[in-house]
Amino acid sequence: MINEILQCDFCSIPGPVWRYPARSFIAYCAPNVAGESVGDWAACDPCHLLIEADDRSGLAQRSLDELILKHPEAIAAAAVLYKDLAELHQRFFAHRSGRAVPITATAA
Repeated sequence: MINEILQCDFCSIPGPVWRYPARSFIAYCAPNVAGESVGDWAACDPCHLLIEADDRSGLAQRSLDELILKHPEAIAAAAVLYKDLAELHQRFFAHRSGRAVPITATAA
């Protein structure tokens, strides 16, 4: 069973079904602000398949495509967004600490 309250941490669609254990890390830094990724990442089935296949470019493209579907105005910055997503995903892969486990209704 999926949890509709959660979103995939890669493409932001609702109802992820996988959880990837990960250590916390600094996700981004900008002047006077930093963002932290805390703990595990949730993944939908399509993103999970890309992660398991180590298709990092496909994962970044899927994330970008879903972002542009929700925010069509973002297409103007697609190249920069792709690069930023790929870098964020690289940090995820570097901090991943275990294999994917299914998200269950009781664990979500």
